[in-house]
Amino acid sequence: MQHLIFDNNSGKSITLTCEETTLITETNTAGKVKTASKSFTDHKEAVTQFLKKEWELLKKGAVMKAPTAALGHPLLHIYLGKGYTGCLSFAATPHGVYVYRPGDEQRDELVRITADGNIAEVLILPGLLAWEICYDAQRNMMLLDLDHYIYQYDFSAFTQLTHGLDKPASFASIGGDTWAYATHPAYYINSKKFPLDVEFVNGSIPFCAKLSPDGKLLALHHKVGEIQVISTEDDSVVNTLRGDFKIAEQLLWTRDSSQIIVHELYGGIRFFEMATGDEVSEEGLMIPEAYSKDVGDCCLNEENSLLVCVQRTRGYVFDFVKKEFLYGFPLQHCVKRAQVRFMDDKTVGVRTDYGCFSIYRVK
Repeated sequence: MQHLIFDNNSGKSITLTCEETTLITETNTAGKVKTASKSFTDHKEAVTQFLKKEWELLKKGAVMKAPTAALGHPLLHIYLGKGYTGCLSFAATPHGVYVYRPGDEQRDELVRITADGNIAEVLILPGLLAWEICYDAQRNMMLLDLDHYIYQYDFSAFTQLTHGLDKPASFASIGGDTWAYATHPAYYINSKKFPLDVEFVNGSIPFCAKLSPDGKLLALHHKVGEIQVISTEDDSVVNTLRGDFKIAEQLLWTRDSSQIIVHELYGGIRFFEMATGDEVSEEGLMIPEAYSKDVGDCCLNEENSLLVCVQRTRGYVFDFVKKEFLYGFPLQHCVKRAQVRFMDDKTVGVRTDYGCFSIYRVK
């Protein structure tokens, strides 16, 4: 294992290499190379010290870049820091990757990371806690859920779209040329307002929603074990999916809108057919050889060839066409939670609870 780390502040580059039980550190300062090595009792400890040394450098402002990384390995690590609030949102745009970063008690931030892995801009958000960030390529705008209030950002200014929060229930979603979002007690489809009912269940509110890729359908979950599928054209309920999943934390549509993936809160993923409303078993898409089937987060690439699931500090890659497991990989610089989203069809971005943003090659 070898990582190249660049310190733009000092102009140094550091190459960390783990060979069996030895950690080798090579520091290049203006062409002058200094090498140091240290041996450990086993390979596991050497890897631990490798990551510890890398983390120390990242926290000082260095960036890890590995453009030729193998499958399941990071192409980029960058430290964002400033604590963990529960929000791990980010969105890829042509302008760079916008990643949420907590600031202090009165302000939070949106950090823009460029293709070369550097922080190019830090925006002060108009609200705290960015639970969701969506990018609309057609409008070249972003839709954000900031502490259950919805904002749009046109890359020059933020505009607040919702007001008057009743209960802490909200979502933001983009599909095709459709925007859907909610701040309880109402949800909106392209600015058209609809009443919204929610309920507390053991201290949690069953609530999430997702537009289909073409924007013609909205999957809305606001009752235990139930998802309403609503036409965004005439606002009618076209289907109701029911199961024993209780509270859904996340919904995913397949590209052709034929199936909805339900990520259950504190549970695994479930699959429902739109044509019949029935749940179907996909054993080939379950996390293999793990202590449980629980999933922390998941995402599909745009062409629907790959599904990536996260369980604590590991990622799992599945062939979504053949419905089979491909391989797993460790999420570096992660304590126990991470959000994962495809950057393109071959790479995923990962925002960890340890304050790190990374990009991994998965294809």
